[in-house]
Order: sequence, then structure tokens, then C-alpha cells
Amino acid sequence: MGSVFLVVNKFSDVIAWPFGRTPAIFDLALLSLTCAFCMLNIFKRFSNQEKIKRVRSKIFGYFLEIGIYRDQFARVLSSQGNILKHTLIYLRYMWPPFLMMLIPVLMVCMLIEGRLGYLPIQVDKSFIVHAALDSKTAPSTASLVSQVRCETSAGILLETPPLRLAADGDVYWRARLTKAGPQHIAVTIGGSEEVVRKKIATDGKQARFSPLKTKENTWNYVLQPAETPIPPDSHFKSVSVDYVPAAYPLLGWDISPVIYFFILTMVFGFILKPFMKVNI
Repeated sequence: MGSVFLVVNKFSDVIAWPFGRTPAIFDLALLSLTCAFCMLNIFKRFSNQEKIKRVRSKIFGYFLEIGIYRDQFARVLSSQGNILKHTLIYLRYMWPPFLMMLIPVLMVCMLIEGRLGYLPIQVDKSFIVHAALDSKTAPSTASLVSQVRCETSAGILLETPPLRLAADGDVYWRARLTKAGPQHIAVTIGGSEEVVRKKIATDGKQARFSPLKTKENTWNYVLQPAETPIPPDSHFKSVSVDYVPAAYPLLGWDISPVIYFFILTMVFGFILKPFMKVNI
């Protein structure tokens, strides 16, 4: 699985090379416009446009029939049955191109979440570091908790002693960024050579990053594969940083970048559809 996500990450790096050079909202708009154009082309190429147009016209006609013959119960009931029948036929024509677009769309969502989903840590701002031990590889987590240490790069200062929760196998620190630029943290266990490093994003031009670094055999790694996974035999289950989720304004609401992307893609799709002569 790790090699698969390595390929996905490298591919997303190529797609996202313009990110960080312009405002994030412009990045989202450009990506949405590109995806809308590509998705319409895929849909037009791999769907039966004539049959979709014909079935859609029939559905519209049956709706008109209900309005015209609304005082004839049998006619209305027949029209409703035909609407249901042709709607199912319509969906049958729609699913092949949608299935073809599913994987690329998921990859784009991972790209957006890994680059625009969270705000980088700002200088002089505090954040929480969390290290969790894995009970499967470290059966005696209660005894190991006291040996967990956190080391930081020169631009990060640990503000508090560790908060150790022996029963849960968790350790927390509060840290503060004192200098911009490439930074990292490293968690270790005393008397062991095991070290788990995690990058700290400090500016908008940072490559992909996520709050959580975990093992590759977990669902969390599927959702957040921005960093290389923790080795499967490690005593650590995960290391995380509490980045603030990013939100972008749209019509008075602050929404996540992935939702923003879907909304803009649909808007651009409806705008481009008549020019590209695509029947949906």
C-alpha cells in the first residue's frame, strides 16, 4: 500500500506544482475549472450521449403529462411509473463514466486536503504535539510512556513538560514556532534507537502536509498519506500536530477546501456544458 500512495503522492506533486505561488482561492478555482473541463470530456467520451438525451427528454415529457392530465388518476399514475422506469435507465447510462472519474476525483481531493486543508503554523504560535504508542507492538505501553521523549529542530521550542497518560499510552507537549523555514519534531523512546520524525509546515509554499503521521496499515494513512508511514514494527502508532483546519469564504459561509472544490467544479461544469455540447 505504501508504494501505491508513494506513486499517488509523486503524481499529485506534478499536478500541484503551481500551488503556493498564487492565493489559495485562485488555486482552488483553477483546479476546479481544469477538473470540470476534464470531467466533461471524459463523460462525453465514455457515455452514450444520444440515449441520455432521449431518456432525459422522455422524463421531462412525463412530468409535463402529469401537469396536463392531473385530473386523470390512472394517467398520472402511469406517468409516475414511467418517470421511475426511465430514471433508472438514465442512471444506468450515467454510472460507467462516473466510475471512471471516481479514482481521479479522489486523488484530487487528497491533493487538496494535503496542501490546502490545513493552515501552516505561524511564527510565535503555539501548537500541540501528540505521540501515541501502539499496544500491538508495545504491550507494556504504561511502562514505556515515561520513556518517550520529544526533540525539535532549532526553530521550535517546547513550552511545557510532557503530559503523560500511562493508561492510554499517549504523550502530549505544547510547542511554539520561533523561526520560519523547514522544521521538524522527532519522538523517541529512551534506550532505543527508534526515532519517528514529523515535518512541521510553516508557510504556504510547504509541500503536502497533514496533521497525522501513522502506520500504513491504518485507515488514517489512506486518508492522510502526505508523509512516509511509520514502520509497522514501531512502538509508536502515530505522531500528530494540531494544525488549524483551513476554511475559505463562499457566500457568507466558511467552508472546507474540498467542499469548495466540489461547488466550484459543478458551477464551472454547468457553465462549460453547453459550449462543449455535453448531455448530462
